[in-house]
Amino acid sequence: MLVAAATAAALMSWRALRVEPQVAAPHAGPVADVDVAAVAERLAAVLRFPTVSHDDPARLDASPFDGLRDHLAQTYPGVHRALRREIVSRHSLLFTWPGQDTALEPVLLLAHLDVVPVEEGTASGWTHPPFEGRVAGGFVWGRGALDDKTSLVAILEAVEYLVGRGFRPRRTVCLAFGHDEEVGGAQGAGRVAALFTSRGVRIESVLDEGGVVGDGLVPGVARPVALVAVAEKGTARVDLEVEGTGGHGSMPPMQTSVGVLAAAIARLESSQMPARLEGASAAFFDAVAGEMPFLPRLLFANRWAFEPLLLRRLARVPTTNAFIRTTTAATMIEGSPKLNVLPARARASLDFRILQGETVADVERHVRETVADDRVAVRVSGRNPSAESSITSRSYAALTASIRDALPGAVVAPWLSVGATDTRHYTAVARDAYRFVPIALRAEDVPRAHGKDERVAVAALGPAVRFYIGYLERASR
Repeated sequence: MLVAAATAAALMSWRALRVEPQVAAPHAGPVADVDVAAVAERLAAVLRFPTVSHDDPARLDASPFDGLRDHLAQTYPGVHRALRREIVSRHSLLFTWPGQDTALEPVLLLAHLDVVPVEEGTASGWTHPPFEGRVAGGFVWGRGALDDKTSLVAILEAVEYLVGRGFRPRRTVCLAFGHDEEVGGAQGAGRVAALFTSRGVRIESVLDEGGVVGDGLVPGVARPVALVAVAEKGTARVDLEVEGTGGHGSMPPMQTSVGVLAAAIARLESSQMPARLEGASAAFFDAVAGEMPFLPRLLFANRWAFEPLLLRRLARVPTTNAFIRTTTAATMIEGSPKLNVLPARARASLDFRILQGETVADVERHVRETVADDRVAVRVSGRNPSAESSITSRSYAALTASIRDALPGAVVAPWLSVGATDTRHYTAVARDAYRFVPIALRAEDVPRAHGKDERVAVAALGPAVRFYIGYLERASR
């Protein structure tokens, strides 16, 4: 037994030592000359357009979208000269850069024009007003700086640069900028995707927002990690409702409708869907394990032996728990309008984010079996997770090479996006879809997206533009 244990330990150690850090190849070509200060000013100007989208289309203010469209035409004349522009659904933009070989499938780059609103009464708490587009203290400040106008500007800067140098893509390049991503993208990305379908266009690969360059975001990894999302979790909305008898709060039953509802929610929170380490989540840890100290590297290199331990440890932290299971979040609840009135009806809504390998139907089955109470009405709606895109494709290789050129020292890792993007509208017309924006973020920066003091570092803009230049050169071959 001692010999067997020693042999197993030696084998595990050997497997851990074989997991080595990534080694980036040296940059082979010239480095694009990017005037970072000028890019920062142009980004700031774009942030001054309050292109806020709303769930109710009637509330949308068209003038900022119209103004931004005209501004982009003036700011990027090369793009508008070399590419064909179409306006879709009144505000979304589709650009087509014809390739020399029309038999090749196009590549598609996405960004979105819209931003979330600033919560009423909070604008005065920003360091710089959210829609004034300030460059100050080494940052560009404003709503949309992280989500997603930096990506929009960096893509246009890259195309303008290439057009100015006479570059002609071998395969067609399309750029699609939706106007309603923050409210689902049905009228923007959904209509553009339908346009591709009607024209019989099949896309080789899509590149959208999603992953970032995590600086200090991965525990145990000192180097920045380029998180290239190769899949996107699904979503399910679960509505629970309990009918009560109403009446005065001084004469309550043993359990009110709120009590019944609360018990159901408690059962769902305490009985989570099972954890699994596979697919994109497993590929992520395979990619970063070589950057970790020996002990965690030992565990990840020998998942066959340590997976139960790994799952328990990953489940303790919300960010890593989201990568290993379909998550359950109770987010909305409603009962009586007054303290002394028994609720005639109590309602709650839960947000489930569905891991690859499970479906909306699986969520509904889990909810009904876990609640197990005929007094609780259950309604479930949502969409299934995306398929996982290839990490051996030509497009992924172009991504990896472009990241390493623009961001030397970054570890490239496949990743699972836990949020929703416009990419989901293109799955029917695209072979592969990747979600990555070449912007470095630290933990303290993450809440700024959709939050207070949204900003991007001026120093990050040069690498972002260089990434898109390299990617366009490689992906369009």
